[in-house]
Amino acid sequence: MTPILVHLTGLAALSVNVAGLVRTSDRSLRHSTGWASALWAANNLLMGAQSAAALSMLSVGRQASASAVQGRSHLTKLVSCVVFLTVTLLIGVLTWNGMTTVFTTAGSMLATYAMFYMRGAALRVAMVGVAAFWMYNAWAYDSWWQMFGNALNAAAAAYGAWRASKADATA
Repeated sequence: MTPILVHLTGLAALSVNVAGLVRTSDRSLRHSTGWASALWAANNLLMGAQSAAALSMLSVGRQASASAVQGRSHLTKLVSCVVFLTVTLLIGVLTWNGMTTVFTTAGSMLATYAMFYMRGAALRVAMVGVAAFWMYNAWAYDSWWQMFGNALNAAAAAYGAWRASKADATA
């Protein structure tokens, strides 16, 4: 049953993630990647990647918080971002598993900064970098779903960046 659940959670996470990355709406991107993070957390947990699962669960809260503070004061955004960066580092330390933890923690930190402070094409370009960091986790756990997912997420983010830059140019 577990291999089937690994495949189902991977497919669901990938579908939700890609759908958000190709859209030009930053709000839609934050919302869909929050749901995808919950599914990636389940996928990682089923594979035994506890650090990645914990960081993915943190991403759910980060996405919701990043959405909630958009348009708020700089201080509110800064405090929220610093809290999530700190918790990300703490999770990395508590779930240390060597280089996989380094790459997933770095990817999560980049995603945290991007979700709080970037918009449009820059946000999506940062998501290409996040996918590259998380690719190491996929490779380390021999997860073809996550390898395929990260490659597709990077391509979707690049396409979304292109679409967002075109939308910005016409606005």
